[in-house]
Amino acid sequence: MNFKNLPFNIPVPNYNNLSKTDRKRVRLMQVFSTIWIIQSFISIIIVLSKKNLLEFYGHVFNVFVVSLIFFLLYNKKHNGAFALFLSLILTTVILFTIFIDPGAYAEYYYLCVGPLALVLSDNKTIIFTSFFASYLAFILPNYFLNLYPAGQYQNNYEAFILFFVIFILVYYFKTINNRNEELLELKSKELQEINQFQSQFFINISHEIKTPLTLIKGQVDKFDVNKNISKNKHKINKQINNIKKIVDDVIDLSKMNDDTFNFNKGVVDLKKLGWKIYTSFDSLFIQKNITFTFEHSDEDFYVFVDALYLERAINNLILNAYKYTEKKGSVVFKLTKQNDSVSIIVSDTGIGIEKENINKIFNRFYQVNNDFNKTGGSGVGLAFTKEIVYKLDGEILVESKPNVGSVFKVIFPFVNDYKNEESRQIFNLNEEDKNYNTESVVLDHNKTILIVDDSYDMRDYLKELLIDYNCLEAENGIEAIKILQHEQIDFIITDYMMPKMNGLEFVTYIKKNNISIPVLMLTARSDYHSKLEVLRLGIDDYLNKPFNKNELLIRIQNRIKNQDSRNKFVNAEKITNDEIKQNSEWVIKLKKCIIKKCDNPKLNQVDIAEHFNVSKSTFYRKVKMETGLTPNEFINEVKLLEARKIVENNNDISLKELSLKVGFLHTTYFANQYKKRFGVHPIKQEV
Repeated sequence: MNFKNLPFNIPVPNYNNLSKTDRKRVRLMQVFSTIWIIQSFISIIIVLSKKNLLEFYGHVFNVFVVSLIFFLLYNKKHNGAFALFLSLILTTVILFTIFIDPGAYAEYYYLCVGPLALVLSDNKTIIFTSFFASYLAFILPNYFLNLYPAGQYQNNYEAFILFFVIFILVYYFKTINNRNEELLELKSKELQEINQFQSQFFINISHEIKTPLTLIKGQVDKFDVNKNISKNKHKINKQINNIKKIVDDVIDLSKMNDDTFNFNKGVVDLKKLGWKIYTSFDSLFIQKNITFTFEHSDEDFYVFVDALYLERAINNLILNAYKYTEKKGSVVFKLTKQNDSVSIIVSDTGIGIEKENINKIFNRFYQVNNDFNKTGGSGVGLAFTKEIVYKLDGEILVESKPNVGSVFKVIFPFVNDYKNEESRQIFNLNEEDKNYNTESVVLDHNKTILIVDDSYDMRDYLKELLIDYNCLEAENGIEAIKILQHEQIDFIITDYMMPKMNGLEFVTYIKKNNISIPVLMLTARSDYHSKLEVLRLGIDDYLNKPFNKNELLIRIQNRIKNQDSRNKFVNAEKITNDEIKQNSEWVIKLKKCIIKKCDNPKLNQVDIAEHFNVSKSTFYRKVKMETGLTPNEFINEVKLLEARKIVENNNDISLKELSLKVGFLHTTYFANQYKKRFGVHPIKQEV
């Protein structure tokens, strides 16, 4: 029963600080008290006609005390309200049974006191005091006052049994209810965690796939200008394999429990497989400045497994070690042999795993809540690895200590008669599997761009696009802040999802410290609110992955041009930092005003200046010092950004409808302005 929606429910202040059970008790108190006060008013009307003053005063007393209960509830004194409510029941029954209407068997109302105490409180003192007080109030008045003739009232023993049975029944059902509520709460929390894992899974999958898609698109864009496509082809294949790995892991994990899922087992030489895996990862660890070694003895290491799936399982373990190990750390990939078993060991000096999370890391879609997992990951890697190892009759163990590192050990039976095994699988190193490492040419030009992204490949690709700029790199916001403290930066490109300090936190730091550098955020997240969090008019921008190369370059050129104009104006006018800070708040209000009147084609700086009661020259000064734009350019900027928001939320809108919504009467002029600002046509852009 939902007491919250009852028509006679009297509102009380927010009780969210209470437990769910106590909030229900507050609602029950409201219901009981509301019914009681209504009944008292009706009784007052009835007894007035009978001219029974004693009963009249009794009901008036009830109205007064129930009103006091409401007062206590309103002031969040719910414990006091509970105690007063139980006391009122006892007092009222005593008044009516002894003084107002004796001999009417109203004493049986005492049976309600104990159960109500059970329902409204967990305080054992209150509960048992109420029980015994109500029992004594039931038997003592008749014992001393002889209110009922002999044989017409419950004897003491029978009365106790009656009180006790009713009390025990209510206590039993209360216990069952509490237990069910605890189970329901536990299930609710589990569902919330599942929903969180699911939401984070899709966000991370989006990030994991869109980054390689961006890099593929970048290499494809070079085909028309770069005749030497062998290097581009290798990079495209590399990113395609990355996407394929993500998709294959998710699909194969879903098929693991299917009876039709089969492995292609054979005898595998782990030393050859190990060297293949080590070679494919070596350059990746070099890029991150992590020591990566492959260790084994001269013994034979043969196991009967599916080579392809075992390789994928080991890859996941090594990628995990790479992801969670800091720069200058170390990762060891090792083969050991003991008795009749072979162990594949991947150990690292990374962040480690908390004890309570070790049993959860192999669950599907589960990811430990840490800074590294905010940057992406599907949450299926370790689950996939465990499924493979168990299906191949192996065992996987893990040991870990926070801030020390982790050790994953995969154990398989050793195969002795491998020389006679017809299905022996031989491995050759494939040059296609090696990580391709090239040094980007960094030119010493006037403008310096800071690229902040945890993906080496993305940073490498952006440096290729921005070859006309001097580019500096950082893997996350913390590294970027250190660079900002020592280098003169003209523009910042940052990813959204990064470990330690993500893009949103990084941009927030920049704004709080009044660092006047244009920022463009690259994001794989499709929710518009995430983009709005970092969008600041005239200074900051965002771009979806995968993006168009020309669109990126145009955005950067526009921002740097505006920033140069702003800096010249600020220096020429000798504007102080305090004035800039105060002005920034005013410009936010200005932006909201323009958005509100966005569809007005006649909106101009004179009208807006009058709205804010400032002169035309003051209006020009305020806009220029914040954005580097003239007032008319600023109005245009707001309208174009609003148009972009509309397009992203409604990609079916026509060009005519879109232009009118943002106050442009001529569609051709609007489309040209939009393309000049964002590098793409408003309707033909990829949403």
